[in-house]
Parts: sequence; C-alpha cells; structure tokens
Amino acid sequence: MVLSACECEASFATCKEVKVSYLVFIGTVESIEPISLNRWYGANQSALQSLNDAFIKAQEHPSAESLRQVKDTYLAMFPGMDEREKKQVQSADTIQQMTSMFYSSLDRGMRVHLKVRSLFKQGDDDDDAGYKAKKNANFLDVFTTSGDCGYDFQIGETYLVYANDEEGADYFFTSICMRTKRLSEAGEDLAYLYFYKNQPEASSRLEGFATSDRKSQLAIDPLHEPAAIGSPIAGVILQLKSDKLTRYAESDTGGRFLFDGLPEANYELSVFAKGYPKTNQLLAGPRRLHVKEKSCARQIFVLPKAGG
Repeated sequence: MVLSACECEASFATCKEVKVSYLVFIGTVESIEPISLNRWYGANQSALQSLNDAFIKAQEHPSAESLRQVKDTYLAMFPGMDEREKKQVQSADTIQQMTSMFYSSLDRGMRVHLKVRSLFKQGDDDDDAGYKAKKNANFLDVFTTSGDCGYDFQIGETYLVYANDEEGADYFFTSICMRTKRLSEAGEDLAYLYFYKNQPEASSRLEGFATSDRKSQLAIDPLHEPAAIGSPIAGVILQLKSDKLTRYAESDTGGRFLFDGLPEANYELSVFAKGYPKTNQLLAGPRRLHVKEKSCARQIFVLPKAGG
C-alpha cells in the first residue's frame, strides 16, 4: 500500500494556534513507544518482529499459552500503558481482540512522554481555576502518528508542543500540521507565549506587511500564517501609538513587522521611510485601529516601490 503525503488543512498563526490548542507547553522527550515506529529509531524492529511472531504462533496454534505470550509481548512493546489499558489487555479472551487492540494502537500512533519545563496552557483560557490546579504537571503524554503527518520527536530533545484532545478519545495528539517544533526553532512563538503566560492583560500581538503589490493585500488569510508576501518592502519604520505608549518596528526582508506585549487599546499605526527619525517622511497613516485583549491583529500597507 502506498501512503499519500500529508496534506494539512490549515497552518494557523501563533495566536490562533494557541487559542485552538488544549495543551501548549515546553517539554523534553523522556521516552517514545513503540520506539520501532519512530523515524530516528525505526531501524530497531526487534520488538515489532517479536510481537508479529507471537501473533502468527497464536493464530496457527491457538491456546491459552500462545494468547498469554501475545499479551506479554504486547505489554513489553507498550510499557507506558496506564492501569486501565493494561486491564483491557489482560482481560482479552481471544487473539481477535488482541489484534483489534494492536491496530487501534497503531492508528493512535506513538506515545511521547515528555518532562514539562514550562506550561503555557492546559484547557480553556477562561477556566482559570482549572488551569491553576493543573499547571504544576511534571509530565505529559502526547500521541503522534507514525505516518507522514506525525511529528518526528527525538529522545532527549526539547520541544514547544501544541496538542489537542482527539474527539471521542481520552488522549492528546500533535502533528506536523500544528506549530509543534524544536525549542531552538520556536523564537517567535515563545515571544508571544511569554506575555500570554506572564502578562495576559498585555499579551496581544500586532503583525503585518509592507508591500508594493496591492494583490498581496487581498491574498492573505488573517487566521493563517503566510509563508511570504509578494513584492515586500524592507526597512520602513512602523510607529505604533496609543495614549500610554509609543513603539517602533522595522520591516524585515520579507516586508514583515511585529509588535508583541500590547495591552487592549486604541492605536494609531504610521509608516515612515528609511532614515526615520533623522528624516521624517510619512509614507502611510496614521491608521486607526483597536487591539482587543489577548488577541492578534494584522495590518497590510501597500506602499510605492520607491518608499522602501
């Protein structure tokens, strides 16, 4: 059977991903099971082969002893099972029941056991009591598939993990379609999450682009993370002002600019040419906007090509 490449329905921007995720945390991988399904350690197929041999023997020579061997081999392959799952295995009466459990486990994927370094979110943002009661969790388990959509965790590596609970299931999952990534690659996410956790009243984000292509303004979905924008303008200066603060940012080579750690307020956003404040050439604005608490806003400025 040929598996198709993973196709993600959406790639959310940081703020949206945090909002729709049940779990957001930094964790170091302690173990992965079954390890034989992992990309980095999959060359070790001994456990999977032993289980396959036990299944074949039980099918060819059905007996209480061969069923027991299947159960023992299965439990050895999945040592991190909780007591409820272990009881389900022990109570299985037939090889058919064990086969069904095995394929169900394969569908669920690998259990990744992580030591929690920092917990940003667990549950609903508005459920403050529940969050405070759970935020001291030391370990969390997250599942990911062994197929193209599964995330390639490594034992000993530290990650920023976004995870959700599967509908109708009692476990959490993540995939390459979410913003889970190695901690060393999560700089922009961590900037947002720092304020989200430590200063929720000032955790809003304003991001945007400077471009000379008017079509780019229409092509950007406000919920999703754009990979790039057409005809970006780098080096222009963005001035953000409210009654209580004035902040500045400079558009990068992709035309992108970003303000983090904003409280809810009415703002004015203006664009100045390179050289500001020595030269005071206003290219656009002031544009008036309201940034809500714990939200993300996006603004696109279409500027003359000479403005960069």
